[in-house]
Amino acid sequence: MDGVVLFADNKIFSGENESQLFSLFLQKKEFSVLPIDTLACLEATIKSASTIKACIIDWNFTDSADFNEDFNEDFEGVELPQNTPLSILQKYSLYTLVYIYSEREIPDTDKDLLLEKYGNKIHFRTKSSDLDNEYQTISNDIKDFESNNPHMSIPLLWSQSINQAAQTIFNELENADPYWIKEIRDTAQNDGGDATSEVIDVFHNLLSEDLIQNKSLRKELDEYTSQGFITKEENTAKLYRRIYYSMITESSPLMTGDIFKFSNDTYGIIITPECELADKEKEKEKEYYDFLILKKSLSENYQKEKQKKYLKDSNSAKSVFNNGVISRHILVSFPFEENVYNQIGLIEFNTAFRTKSKMDNKQNSILSCRTNYKLNAPYIHQLRQRFVSYFGKYGVPSIPDSLRVYNLKHVE
Repeated sequence: MDGVVLFADNKIFSGENESQLFSLFLQKKEFSVLPIDTLACLEATIKSASTIKACIIDWNFTDSADFNEDFNEDFEGVELPQNTPLSILQKYSLYTLVYIYSEREIPDTDKDLLLEKYGNKIHFRTKSSDLDNEYQTISNDIKDFESNNPHMSIPLLWSQSINQAAQTIFNELENADPYWIKEIRDTAQNDGGDATSEVIDVFHNLLSEDLIQNKSLRKELDEYTSQGFITKEENTAKLYRRIYYSMITESSPLMTGDIFKFSNDTYGIIITPECELADKEKEKEKEYYDFLILKKSLSENYQKEKQKKYLKDSNSAKSVFNNGVISRHILVSFPFEENVYNQIGLIEFNTAFRTKSKMDNKQNSILSCRTNYKLNAPYIHQLRQRFVSYFGKYGVPSIPDSLRVYNLKHVE
């Protein structure tokens, strides 16, 4: 796997053992290694680097070198928030080997927190003064991690491809118009849409086109093999929960596809177009939103029926997920509950549509009913399109059998 190794230790330039160990990494030239001597620099690098092969972090890292005496005098008596290796690793999610390198034993509570988040991607080691052995052990641990996690090679290449493509696209957009962000924002704003989302969408569309044409990435994806590994059914369900639905926060803007919970049994997916949801002109802002309602109880009953049918005819029952019935829509692994991934969401179009005010009678915002999930594109677009198609259907008179036969006969 390509990428850089981050060596983060406040003693890395001190001339002590840590400094000598870093020198060994430079001399051996097995890895591209970046030295980091402050936690502020570590945080900035984690946010900026596109591909990290491994992150070696001194657990006893302190930022004391960052604060001079004048600074401490100016802020005497003021308790300032301090970064720690634990706080940084909790704040960010690293897709790499996290190598905790410690002078002292790490508290079990901290270990448990990190193991829960990083699993087999985290390694703990106590420092030793035998530098040659230290280098060899750490080097072997990094190589073993790569050997044991070959599935990570494509995502890391993907990350590099994104970084390179982004730099190219930003340059091309600036060459076309240095104020391209303003141009797109203003145009979207004049149309009454969510200008910020439009800027992001435009860039991501360009990024997607660039990645689709990336030969190295395509080659790796074409040649990818799982080496006979069998995925657990629950893991597949977790995967598609993530693909179908995104987690949102309280500060996230209201978006088409947001999922609401109006009662323990009643859920709704907002289908109002985002250009209406995000209108910045208050006089045009909508006072109500359009939803497609689904009932948890009805969804459960429908699922039980299909489970019974599956026991008799598995292929026929599985076809329900093809959404072949024009009057209903099925959503897989619907997030009725956290950590439950095998629940079907049933939407019956003939009774699903509801219009709800953005404020209730007590002037409470409807946002208080929003869950932590939204239905992602393209699935929200498919849902809206099928709903519109259902109500836009138009019947025409049937044709006589003789005409059918006439069109089916072979003509010499």
